[in-house]
Amino acid sequence: MKKIILVFSVLVCIGVAAVIVWKNILKETNPNALEVISAEALFVFETQEPVLAWNQLVSQPFWKSVSGIPSLKNAENNLLFLDSLAGRSGILQKNLKGNQLAISLHPTGKEEFDFLYVLAYQNPESFYLLEEIERKIQSQGTITSRNYSEITIKELKTNGNGVTLTYAKIDNLLALSFTSFLVEDAIRHSQNDGLSVFSEQYEELFKELPTSKGLGVLRIGGSGLSGIAKVITPEKNNFSVLHQGKTKLSANFQIDFKEEKVSLDGTMFFDGEKKPSLKSIPTSTIEYFKNLIPSRTAIYFQYQLEDPFALFSGFESDFPFNSTVIGDIETRLIKKGFAKYLTGHIALLNMEKISNEAQDKILLLRTENPNVQLELLKKFGLGENQQIDILQLSDIHQGIEIFVIGTEEFPAHLFNGNFVGFGDTYFTIIEEIIVMANSSKAMKLFIEDWKKGKNWGKSANQEDIIRKLEEESGFSFALDGPKFWDTMEESSSPGWKSFFQRYKQELKTFDKIYLKTFEEGNDAKIHIEISHKQTDLGPSDVDISLIENVSVAFENRLVFGPVGIRNFNDNSVEFVVQDEMNRIFLLTNEGEEVFSLDLDGPIISEIFQFDFYKNGKLQLLFATNDKIYAIDRTGQPLVDFPLTYQNETFTHLNLLDYEGNRNYRIFASTQKGNLFLYDQYGELLEGWDPKPIGSPLAVKPAHHRVAGIGDRMLALGMKGNIHFFNRRGEEEAGSPVQVKGELGSDYILLERGTSKETQLVTVTKEGEVVMVNLLGEITFRNQLLRPDRESRFYLIKDQEEGRYLFVVHEYNKITVLDADYKEVFSKPIMSEDLQFQYYTFGQDKSIFVVVDKVQEFVYLYDFEGRLINPVPITGSQKVDVTYLPSQNEYLIYAISGKEFKRFSLRY
Repeated sequence: MKKIILVFSVLVCIGVAAVIVWKNILKETNPNALEVISAEALFVFETQEPVLAWNQLVSQPFWKSVSGIPSLKNAENNLLFLDSLAGRSGILQKNLKGNQLAISLHPTGKEEFDFLYVLAYQNPESFYLLEEIERKIQSQGTITSRNYSEITIKELKTNGNGVTLTYAKIDNLLALSFTSFLVEDAIRHSQNDGLSVFSEQYEELFKELPTSKGLGVLRIGGSGLSGIAKVITPEKNNFSVLHQGKTKLSANFQIDFKEEKVSLDGTMFFDGEKKPSLKSIPTSTIEYFKNLIPSRTAIYFQYQLEDPFALFSGFESDFPFNSTVIGDIETRLIKKGFAKYLTGHIALLNMEKISNEAQDKILLLRTENPNVQLELLKKFGLGENQQIDILQLSDIHQGIEIFVIGTEEFPAHLFNGNFVGFGDTYFTIIEEIIVMANSSKAMKLFIEDWKKGKNWGKSANQEDIIRKLEEESGFSFALDGPKFWDTMEESSSPGWKSFFQRYKQELKTFDKIYLKTFEEGNDAKIHIEISHKQTDLGPSDVDISLIENVSVAFENRLVFGPVGIRNFNDNSVEFVVQDEMNRIFLLTNEGEEVFSLDLDGPIISEIFQFDFYKNGKLQLLFATNDKIYAIDRTGQPLVDFPLTYQNETFTHLNLLDYEGNRNYRIFASTQKGNLFLYDQYGELLEGWDPKPIGSPLAVKPAHHRVAGIGDRMLALGMKGNIHFFNRRGEEEAGSPVQVKGELGSDYILLERGTSKETQLVTVTKEGEVVMVNLLGEITFRNQLLRPDRESRFYLIKDQEEGRYLFVVHEYNKITVLDADYKEVFSKPIMSEDLQFQYYTFGQDKSIFVVVDKVQEFVYLYDFEGRLINPVPITGSQKVDVTYLPSQNEYLIYAISGKEFKRFSLRY
């Protein structure tokens, strides 16, 4: 027994001695480069082939574009400088080859980051290269030394660029950085076992892949990702999972450079474990959603989960849950069967961001029983007030009912703190899909895009991404580079905003980013693809092709149009024009005449289409100064039309459909400042016979219904009087609002869910931007720069009325401003009579049109201020522009003298 005890004691002593020798002798004599890197590093790139990895990086096509970013350019220049000091004979490559190099990124300030380079020499004699460089630098710079915790730190400063490189030898490690305290930090971590290092914090990464392979391994930690996400974009709206912070995410990635893309493949860990706590289903989410995803989508997040309510349930969320809301959801939704009908197909869409507006977000949920789900959500929206008329919490847009839930962050409470950014939640059902939006405007734009077929499923540009999203994956996302970088610019913190603005074109080199997670055995795998293309420096004249392919001559000069309308038979586009003899023509898009009709005067309104007989056939509605016309597609007037009103001159006309049920109202205004509201048969309605407002209108009268607010009839008087009425013609509380100055431009209504937050934006003739809420309160004023007293100011909406710009027109120049009042571009144009149009077909497909009515020229500009049509189009009226994404071609319809013309433009 004593022998056994003796042998056991000897073994224990040997084991303890071995540990002591390892920790205090062997380990210290040959430490790993990762043992001095702080756990706060955002990522670590580890390689045994640093020169090969660098050469492959700089040989990629995208490097030519992104190397314009100073930090990357400096890295390239500094390495070339070191190589020159080493003699440019391969000494640097021989010195680095086979030795471990770790490059880590660290926060160095509130909004700043820098790299730490740690090189682990297997043979200390390899330090001869450093000594050689130090000898050569004496004639080209200075080297100073100082002690830090008994380690000598040296600082090398060159005479040429003034850059200071700090470095120190730590046993067999060489630590370098252009930020001195990162080297000091490496020394502290080498001497203090109480400080957490990256390799210990994320030990699972090193168990899975102890050493780098191939070009190297990129090791990423969740705390670092969370840190950079919070610094760059403080809003949680963009990547809420990265803002979680409390759950430890980590991953190893192998990097592979391929033609026109960079691939990263690896294994993902959740709190050190390989297996996530959610199970995917094999059926593809994108198959159900592709015809709903608008072309305006900047980021698309996709989930296909066995249990949608288990989404990130294992994560420790910092979302501020409201216990009352959780209880209400459990009682009024979950216990009533809401969960059982959801199929697990979920998508979150972040739309491209518009200046000065909140981020539009859409949540899609596939359901097996849409009618039951809709009723449950409607009752939840009513809350305790089940007796309230649901119409007070609803809206109708293009025939689609929209409802509202006033519970703040409803989706996040429903799905474990995910899908934040929904102050109020607007919802509807489309094709067995529950659609939720974070604003009334976001929902209406979504419906318009769906109705027009402007979606991923019909876009040739998205075919590759759709194929990738069809692969089995519990979670994946696709990011549209150009739209995403613009969104990041809008939502980033101030310091990073200037970075995104300055290097927007370089960053747009990366045009698509795709990520998917999937299971492989017991591993949670992750795949990332970053595609790139050469930065578009703008087309040359050779690249631009403006071709006139339709020209139709008329007997008299054309003075109105072309206005595009829809042919209800085949859904093609047709056009209305009018000549100087007041004759109106309906033309096909090839210029063939459908009918012509003599009117009593020039058309002064828009051309509206309505389904008078509720049979799917559309009629036309428009006005001259004396009459309101309604005619069918053959030019025949409808019964009881045209309408007239004695001693009144019509100035504006609008067509309303409150409920989307084709019970129309005709809203007109006159030169005397009177408002008239007719039913569709031409009968004046009580309260509007007439309704005087004291001045002519600056823009057509309108009706707006905002879910959660109700109906508002709106009229802007030229004397600065803004009126809000209910449908009976009664003034709402706070109406009229009197702004300082006269009005003569358009307005836009920014719908935000409450009367206080919903804002009307317009600009006075004197150039003051005014915002008014639906309570009648002026909430904001901003005087635009007024170059002289003759300067004119305009608010110009795009064709969807979702975006807007400001224009300052001086006697010899125009300046276009975005919604944040920043200059988009300016152009010298000397003309007293200009008209403006704004077309947007996505962030990178925007056109600004200037019509010079004096010289009769039409100019088309992109948002860089470049003239798209080198030879101006002849014309004095506004044009109609459409975009064909499948052909990357614009169609431009115009009238010029006695001719109707169609142009095709490739740009």
